[in-house]
Amino acid sequence: MGSHVRTTGGAERPCGGSTPNVLGESEIVKRKGLYRPTIEDAVEISGIETLHPGGFALTRRTAEVAGVRPGMKVLDVSSGRGTQAVYYAQEFGADVTGIDISTEMVQTATALAAQAGLGASVRFERGDSQALPFDDDAFDIVINECAVGIPDDSQRVIDEMVRVVKPGGRIAIHESTWRRPLSAARKDEIAERYGTTPLEHAEWIEMLEHAGAEDIQSELEPWSAPDNFWRVRQERDVTGPSDILTLAERIRTVWRILRQYGLRGVFTALRNERLFYRTILDGSLGYGLYWGVRPRAEGA
Repeated sequence: MGSHVRTTGGAERPCGGSTPNVLGESEIVKRKGLYRPTIEDAVEISGIETLHPGGFALTRRTAEVAGVRPGMKVLDVSSGRGTQAVYYAQEFGADVTGIDISTEMVQTATALAAQAGLGASVRFERGDSQALPFDDDAFDIVINECAVGIPDDSQRVIDEMVRVVKPGGRIAIHESTWRRPLSAARKDEIAERYGTTPLEHAEWIEMLEHAGAEDIQSELEPWSAPDNFWRVRQERDVTGPSDILTLAERIRTVWRILRQYGLRGVFTALRNERLFYRTILDGSLGYGLYWGVRPRAEGA
């Protein structure tokens, strides 16, 4: 797999303090909720366990580039239903803390860890990825899989990840990445319909640099093939976008959207889905894995 390598200079940068967003203090991305339910909303409404683009292959690769090893303290930011956190413990022997803004997700993840017999090595807490409730230098590795772009202030999420990792520790993220130039209006519309905010490759790199990470590397092409976006079911292979949900699952999801958002919401969700996959298939939207190191203090 080819990777892009970029190293920052040695200038000190504040970690976890009040720092401007790399896009500009007045340009923090804040979606307006114009096309709800978004793709992300519909996934949550479905109640069905789906993986991020790239599936477990990308989760494994994320753990590898982050250097996860037995006994390491790993923080899984925006841990969702706990699938990845449990995977790190089972496959790499890590001691994992997951954090998520949703109480329901924390409860579901805790039950999953207990069912897997990992209650002693995997735990979950409720908290905001933009203000992590942990001390500085608390973890060996900090990972965020597919959820940096969901909060309004993605830069703050990365700042916080760097703050809570130990000097010399690694942070790793993977996120939706624009693959070709689009107008600002087109990017905004897709982000609104998706429910997360993709950025260009250089913007993700710059955000990591701004947070203070060094030795930044990335992988794009292995994870940008369109089928990465629909092969997201654990229990079966998916051959195309229309196959992600079974017919029964789709009917149930449409019914839930109808009850919550009305008929207009159903039509919006279906249109969001069509435009989202069209954007992937025409090569506009891909996916990238990014990682870097929090530098050690001079003389340490």
